[in-house]
Amino acid sequence: MAKKILIVSQSHLCCNPRVLKEAKALADAGYSVTIFTAIYCNNLYQEDLSLLAGTGVGYEIYSDLQKRNLATFKARLFRKLWLFAQTLGIESRYSLGYNPSRLKKKILSRQANLYIMHQELATVVGSLIVNDCKVVFDIEDWYSEDLLPQARRNRPVRLLKRAEKIAVEKGAACYTTSHAMAKGLKAFYKTVNEPAVIYNSFNANSNTGKSEQHDFLHVYWLSQTIGEGRGLEFFISCMAQSTTKCKISLRGNISEAYKKSLNAQLTAKDSIEFLPMLANGEIQTDMTRYDIGLALEPDDPPNKDLTISNKLFYYMAAGLPVIASCTQGQAEIAQQCPGLIFMYEQNQAAELIKILDKIGTISQTGNLNLLKTQVLNFYRSNFAWPIEAAKLVTLINRIFETAG
Repeated sequence: MAKKILIVSQSHLCCNPRVLKEAKALADAGYSVTIFTAIYCNNLYQEDLSLLAGTGVGYEIYSDLQKRNLATFKARLFRKLWLFAQTLGIESRYSLGYNPSRLKKKILSRQANLYIMHQELATVVGSLIVNDCKVVFDIEDWYSEDLLPQARRNRPVRLLKRAEKIAVEKGAACYTTSHAMAKGLKAFYKTVNEPAVIYNSFNANSNTGKSEQHDFLHVYWLSQTIGEGRGLEFFISCMAQSTTKCKISLRGNISEAYKKSLNAQLTAKDSIEFLPMLANGEIQTDMTRYDIGLALEPDDPPNKDLTISNKLFYYMAAGLPVIASCTQGQAEIAQQCPGLIFMYEQNQAAELIKILDKIGTISQTGNLNLLKTQVLNFYRSNFAWPIEAAKLVTLINRIFETAG
């Protein structure tokens, strides 16, 4: 009989593709896999179901906030009360999500052979059952070292740190999204174990799109939410000083006020367009239409510095070269593929302007399509999701082999 694996998360699958990719990889390897999560929107739930169609992966809900009834009212009220308590310095897992007690109870009732924990709430709950169950932790982000100081006041940081330390020390396995993150977690928590690394990559596109010969460089940014403090203001100011004529396309949710502020920074030679978010299955095909992707990540807080932006892998999977800010996580990838990722030091305008001028020259001489092909071929051979999926399956197989 196939070993049962329960993957525990706290958000819709369409908002967290890593959970879906891991579930499908383990199901394809012969495991009986069920995803256990919370939902709050019927449209997203329907998208989740469409993504799971034909995969053989089960889908169970421990917290359903779609409906308005007494149960959901109590769940929302409890969370609000605990979020208020958090402002007074009283920490609880209730401030991380809805129905955490029900989550723990339902996890234990499933009697799976292995539990894989994703995101903050599942990580904390997993740390509470690690002595009684075989628990694996996927630390997608450094949860206790994320967000700016003001936002961190609403998070149970001490609770998260205890859970993260337990995850690295006592989990049947623990893995994360970059070697920089793995080394950072080991050093911070002074553990013997170092998390394994499963890059959060994607399937490579079947072929790269062809950049049309035009008189501007078409740069692209993808993000669920587009707002201040993400590097766009700095990029547009450098774009204005470059000799290269640029068109920047921003795909994601953005406020009208922020649109106006970005438009106000443009010079006459450059242009900007705002595009709505697409369904997951449409993003990669659309991405091939552009010349180069932008991964303008800050290096503070530590999570931002050590993780690898999902968009960086998204771009490369579609055959786009990348302009990237120098974080430890993004540098880890850039060092492996010189000439395909154009990296500048944080806030160094002269470096970024020089990169824009260089890529502008590549574009005008007709060599951009060759560069895009090189990106796609390198990505397919070194980072594509089947490579990372094989690492995950090997890691999980080893847990069961060791246990006998």
